[in-house]
Amino acid sequence: MTIHGTSMLAHLLNAYDWFDHPEGMKFVETHQDAFRTVGHWLFLPGTISAFHRVLNCEEIWAIHLGRLRLHLIEPDGQYRSVPLGLDLAAGEVPVVTVPKGHWQAAELLEPVPFAFGANVCAPGFRYSEFQLGKRGELSALFPAHADLIGRLAHE
Repeated sequence: MTIHGTSMLAHLLNAYDWFDHPEGMKFVETHQDAFRTVGHWLFLPGTISAFHRVLNCEEIWAIHLGRLRLHLIEPDGQYRSVPLGLDLAAGEVPVVTVPKGHWQAAELLEPVPFAFGANVCAPGFRYSEFQLGKRGELSALFPAHADLIGRLAHE
């Protein structure tokens, strides 16, 4: 896909002041006030959003380009896999709301070269309410999901 002769990925990379988020993907915050925080994410090959949870707010994922698999583990250990994308006929959904306190991770789905979208947190996101999951601790809490956690959690 191109925009005026420039690849969409090159355009996106130049459009924002991205930083490498602790979860693993590229991220840029585009709006924050007392009521909500909005940011864009960009997944490139080999990047993930490692298991994390937000304790003070819901997190809404909306995809604009590409495809992701969102993995959710509820506090009681129930697991749900959500294909995030724009192919509704194939069962993908363009928007997912993750309740506060739920563990979540995401990964790029093949064969797409990248995925781009937005997150909205309401009320506003605070890093003091953000927890990045540790592989050993999460595997002990949710042994039924140890393989997934081993692949999508940091040490």
